[in-house]
Amino acid sequence: MPAASPKLHSVPRANATNQYSLDDDIGYLLARGFAQAHRNLYRRLADLDLTPRQFVILIKLREEGEASQNRLGRLVGMKPVTIHGVIQRLTARGFIVTRYDAADQRLSLHSLSPAGRAIVPELMDRAKGGLVQTLAPLNRDEQAVMRRLLKKLF
Repeated sequence: MPAASPKLHSVPRANATNQYSLDDDIGYLLARGFAQAHRNLYRRLADLDLTPRQFVILIKLREEGEASQNRLGRLVGMKPVTIHGVIQRLTARGFIVTRYDAADQRLSLHSLSPAGRAIVPELMDRAKGGLVQTLAPLNRDEQAVMRRLLKKLF
């Protein structure tokens, strides 16, 4: 397991209201946290030739059972063009099956195939390992606070 990246603390920040520090910017901090979590998950999925985005879709389909491409994209925060490509790749690999809605033949509904259902437990175990690595600098209470605050934002 690689060592945690060193904390980058530079000059002490001023408290004046007109001061701005990138190191205090919540968007910047969230982006850095996301990047680290993404790298940790990516490493654990690489040998399966799956990406974190593909992982998210498979897990969300496990939770939802079935969803349209549009709904799935909204649930996971992916743009339509992105979700379309992810679904195409997962379908080509046999992890997702598609059927058309009986009431509206224009609406395609996606769900996990037997192969998709079979791989999900392994993916979840790998994701847990990545999460442990990402959250290692925090104690259990801090981890719980972080989860609670992030969920409150969204």
